[in-house]
Amino acid sequence: MNDKEQKTLKEIIELYIKTARPVGSKILSENRKFAVSSATIRNIMLELERTSYITQPHTSAGRIPTIDGYRFYLDNLLSIKPPSAQEQQELKKAYKKDLRELAKLLAVKTNLVTIVGFGPHDLYFTGLFNLFSQPEFEDYKMVLSISQVVDSLEKAIADIYQSVTGPAVLLGDQNPFSEFCSVVVTLLSNRKGELLAVLGPVRMDYNRVLGLLEGVDKIT
Repeated sequence: MNDKEQKTLKEIIELYIKTARPVGSKILSENRKFAVSSATIRNIMLELERTSYITQPHTSAGRIPTIDGYRFYLDNLLSIKPPSAQEQQELKKAYKKDLRELAKLLAVKTNLVTIVGFGPHDLYFTGLFNLFSQPEFEDYKMVLSISQVVDSLEKAIADIYQSVTGPAVLLGDQNPFSEFCSVVVTLLSNRKGELLAVLGPVRMDYNRVLGLLEGVDKIT
């Protein structure tokens, strides 16, 4: 993938993460980051679609990232945002109090679900309402899928314990929760057998979530 294609893919993904709306060439051509014509952008988008990094959800819509697009983004295009000094202090204070308090804080900061695994069969989760408030879950089928996730939470976490040895982002068919979701997982280094996970739509702000979990890693 050349530089222009990477830049376009990054912008499509980050706009889609922000707005939850398909991204069209007109929106990109109006962006000051792109000093090229809308026709050039359309050609780049056609190539990204041909190579399965983006797709067209409806005939008249713009484009959205595919799982392959997200994976390329995670491997090559991230700009992880570290927590502010104040947020780092908040994380440290919550961690010293209790892992459940840390989970609650992360659920507020990310507007997603946070799960603490004290072991494969000892779990705590918070922020489920955050997940159902995401635009994706206006679809009844998506709500049903997440309801099934909650019912099989123990099994999904047990699968993660068996497959994850360090910080990881699991999405698509790699995600034991659901192909419609993404989960960012980190093992708590000084707490044997314990992990922290943030569960959300595939369209989650990975730069923000990974930055917060890096902040957690510094205090555990």
